[in-house]
Amino acid sequence: MNSPVFRWAIVLFVAITLPGRAWDPCGHEIVATIAFDHLNPKARAEALSLASQVVGPEKAYDPVTIACWMDDLRGHYPNLPYRGLFFPWHYIDFGLDPGDPQPVVEPGQDNETSGNVITALKRIEVVLRGGTDPYVKTKAMAYAMASHLVGDIHQPLHAATYYHQDANGRWTNDLGGNRVVVVNGPAIEPTYNLHYFWDAAWRVSFDEASGRVAVDLRYENWKHHDAEVVRALAEEMDAALKPDAQTKLNPDFEAWAQESNKLAREVAYARLTFTDNHKSARISAEYVALAQPLARQRLVLAGYRLAALLNATLGADAPGPVPPSFPAGPVNTIMPDTSVVTSPSK
Repeated sequence: MNSPVFRWAIVLFVAITLPGRAWDPCGHEIVATIAFDHLNPKARAEALSLASQVVGPEKAYDPVTIACWMDDLRGHYPNLPYRGLFFPWHYIDFGLDPGDPQPVVEPGQDNETSGNVITALKRIEVVLRGGTDPYVKTKAMAYAMASHLVGDIHQPLHAATYYHQDANGRWTNDLGGNRVVVVNGPAIEPTYNLHYFWDAAWRVSFDEASGRVAVDLRYENWKHHDAEVVRALAEEMDAALKPDAQTKLNPDFEAWAQESNKLAREVAYARLTFTDNHKSARISAEYVALAQPLARQRLVLAGYRLAALLNATLGADAPGPVPPSFPAGPVNTIMPDTSVVTSPSK
């Protein structure tokens, strides 16, 4: 059975049953705070204007809370425009080994319900530079997407997944760690998995007494979108983890994804001991000690790279030639039922 309806049933089943976000909301706000602090005056004024044009669920967005818009579309607010769309734009499923299946990364193979973070950012840059796109309808929408997805592409498990072949030789994968249960995760989160760990890795610690991963609960309530809650931490992280002069900041979305994939291969997966045929893992104090500073460094770097992208587009007196507009992807004749509250796998 391979009808469009059946395929969408599978998509919705995965979306409904598998948890995951990206960086958690405060993590995204840290990226946006650092980026906004490094915008030039023209880009800053444009960011303030564009953020206010995006429809929010409860109150107007600002240049920090706008980084949560793409996660707000994931089903929490039923009346939000574009709700239920763009799920795959948050990540790209590069494998860990050269022989793994590789995703198509060319715009034109994507639409609102397919694609990946690289093709998404290519489309977004076109619109930020004054071009048009069939899916990214306005510059305000492009700004909201950039504010979120530049963060996502720096999360190691948003650019990596563990592929393996089942008993019939068919390829399957762990959805970027969503299918790997962390057996010693926080007691407050019974469905904690490896992807969740990395979403909040910037605020994790290891509780030696219980042998469990612990998360800083001060940043747990994502619904409030209180930008000032994270400002002091963002400034502290920026001062301590500022990229050096050799770090490339200009947009190179493929390179950013490969950079994250390398960290997934060398740290996120390689430093774990998996059990139950890769279905579960126990996280050690040593693993947490590696992951937490690495996650913080990735957030800061994402903030600087987002600022570079916005300064080159929104803040440039002459932003340069507009890249060619990309074609629309395959037409979906069956759209998902966006009245269903769903959570994407990443």
